[in-house]
Amino acid sequence: MKDFMGRWLAGVALAMMATLAQADAPLTDERLDKLLGAMDELQPVMEQVGQRLATLPPEEQPPRLDPRAEDFDPEAMAEGMAEALEEVNAYADVNRVAENNGFDDVEELLEVQARVMMGFMAATQEAMMNNPNVPEQARQKMNQQFGNIAEKVSENDREVLKRNQQKIMEFMQAQQQRQAPGTN
Repeated sequence: MKDFMGRWLAGVALAMMATLAQADAPLTDERLDKLLGAMDELQPVMEQVGQRLATLPPEEQPPRLDPRAEDFDPEAMAEGMAEALEEVNAYADVNRVAENNGFDDVEELLEVQARVMMGFMAATQEAMMNNPNVPEQARQKMNQQFGNIAEKVSENDREVLKRNQQKIMEFMQAQQQRQAPGTN
């Protein structure tokens, strides 16, 4: 699980480096299904991208958006990441994955990934904040890390993610099992 979550979060981090071109394309069940279908192919590519990005000097690193920032928005993530992909000669690789899985382009794939990740983080934060068994110190730490991210997730995105929660959990469990030591 730790390895899978690390890879999933690496994808989140990469998706959070940019600004978007597809601002009026809402999250849908179909777009979510495309993302889940693309993840097996996307994860190894994004791991390579992460390694390539890490080799860039600090002044050439793509900006990282802070979920606490007022302008943190899934619609503000994909374009800058696409530029970062071009910077490390990985745009074509990610574009191939995007097109193989029914996305129009890299930006659409990254925008959907960002929406799902933000929704996932917001749901996690809300569950933690509403759980009386979570210590106050953990709640404070969550607020420091994610601010008011829940307010930045659209009602539409929340509905799509809630409707597909079982599918997402099954996907994550399947990924976890594939990543478990001794299994391939």
